[in-house]
This record gives sequence, structure tokens and C-alpha cells, in this order.
Amino acid sequence: MLRFLIPCTLALAAAAPAAAEQVIDDFEAGTNPNQWGWTNNNGGAFTIVPDGGNPGAWLDSGVPYYSDHPNLTALPPPGSALQAALASGTLHAAAFDVQRLDAPDCLPTYTLPSTFTLSLIDIHSDASVIEAHTTDGPAAPTDGPFPWMTAAFTIPSESTDVPPGWVLNAPPELGYTWQDLMHNIDGIRFFVVDPEEITYDACWHLGADNIVIGYGAGDAIFADGFDGAP
Repeated sequence: MLRFLIPCTLALAAAAPAAAEQVIDDFEAGTNPNQWGWTNNNGGAFTIVPDGGNPGAWLDSGVPYYSDHPNLTALPPPGSALQAALASGTLHAAAFDVQRLDAPDCLPTYTLPSTFTLSLIDIHSDASVIEAHTTDGPAAPTDGPFPWMTAAFTIPSESTDVPPGWVLNAPPELGYTWQDLMHNIDGIRFFVVDPEEITYDACWHLGADNIVIGYGAGDAIFADGFDGAP
């Protein structure tokens, strides 16, 4: 999987084919139609803050937000724009702007280096959750607060096998393939800490903005990585 340090909005706009489409959540209307939330074992939570984003409104995890693997997740409702994109079988790219805010009175903190990770979820094909996630995502500067930056990923939906840089977790008896997942995606998740790392419940304060999901006919977008936000 190729990685370039370029802003995600430029990557998506410049490399996307004319037939590609995007679902963009920037929270400027004060709404969250695709139901993004900062999640942990107790569910999800969010607050839309009208200013201080990148720019404008943004999705605040609140503090304290305790999680061993903090992540931004959407299981979009039927009829939503994101649900249609995930069901299209033609995902090409996913990106979001993320910040970590200071929370000095909330302990313990987590400061070990990790990587941003993208996960695609199928919750209806089997009793267990089927998912695939990236294994070589961009570095996440988890050591202390960090300003707005962009984490971006490519999704090779046209691949017939599990593509390099991804792992698929499904019960072997199902004979479940990458293409099965591409046509049965129910949810999408951005991890701030690699889900395969052994961690502990720590206190976080995170923000998200400008979530962009690219899909549609045409070539995949060959760029992923992160970059400091303008």
C-alpha cells in the first residue's frame, strides 16, 4: 500500500475519477446523519461543538472518554448517504481529520506510539462480527495532545483477494472472501490505536472533523497517510 504525506482533501479531489462520489461529514449543520461516535465497550458518545474544528464544527468525544482502543465508528442507519456508500461495493477511500486535546486531570493517559487503522465491519452475515482492517496505517502521535491532522486510507474494493496491507477476520468455515465483505459492509471505524496492540483503558479527549468516504465506479485512489491540517 503506497503512502504519501499529502492533505486528504487534495488526495481525494485530485486522484478520484470523475464517476466517483463522496460522503462528507463536517457537522456544520449541527447534525450527525450518519451516526458517527467515539466508541468503547460501553457504546458510543459524541457532542457536536460549533467552533474550533478544522474549521467550524467538529465531533467531540468529551472527557473523560475511556477506551483501550479509541475509535470513531459509524453504523449508519438505512437510507443514509453513508449506508448507501458502504453497500455499493465500490469503496475507494476513507479519511478523517483528528485531534487529541489536553486532559491533564484525567488519568491514566496513554502515550505509546501507534498507528491509525481503518476497519470495515459486517455484523449481519454471521453471529460473530466479521471485519477487515489495515495493518500498515500512518503513524498516530499518541504522545500527548496533537493538533488537527488528516489520516487517509485507500480501499481496494476491486481486489479479488485480501489486498496487501489488510487482514480479514472471518470464521474459516464460512469461506468468506474479501469480495463478500465489500458487498456486505455495515459499518466503518477509524482507530487511533492499532486494534491488534495490547493496551489498557486510558483517558482520552479526541475530536473528529471532515470525514470523507469515497466510492463509485473508476480507479482506486492511490494515496494514504496523514498530514498536518492547514
